Amino acid sequence: MEFYSEQDLQKNATQLRSTLLAIGVPSLLFAAALVYSLIVRVEWLTTLVTLLWGGLLLFLWDMKLAPVLAYRKHLNGILGGLRREVEGRVVSFSEEGIFQEGVFFNEMIVNCDPNMDPEGERLFYVDRCKAAPAIVPGDCVRVASNGKYMTSWEKRDG
Repeated sequence: MEFYSEQDLQKNATQLRSTLLAIGVPSLLFAAALVYSLIVRVEWLTTLVTLLWGGLLLFLWDMKLAPVLAYRKHLNGILGGLRREVEGRVVSFSEEGIFQEGVFFNEMIVNCDPNMDPEGERLFYVDRCKAAPAIVPGDCVRVASNGKYMTSWEKRDG
């Protein structure tokens, strides 16, 4: 099952545009208020508008824009990078979540060694924005990945 496609990048671009619009409209209002306060020379109003605008920009950057940009970077790396396939047995699948490079992932450990030697275990990050794979520990799987990031999976017989 493939996780990523060009459609994901298009959805991210749409989300980025709407986020920038959501930041731009209030910023225009604050800019107009700032210009007005500078024209009428009301120092306390200039200070207040500047502080409120700065606080709003910092909040919106951290809460809205940064996650969209981080996911965009992740998608570009996944769609443009090299893939590697491995086969093995699922050792564990953790749904607790981990925050890696600005994106939330679940962790999955697959043992690629036929003798199930612990040295053959590989850690994969599974995107939490995608449907979690319907696998349980002990299942045989074929996993395609870009580095540690799982890009597709397939349940195997065995």
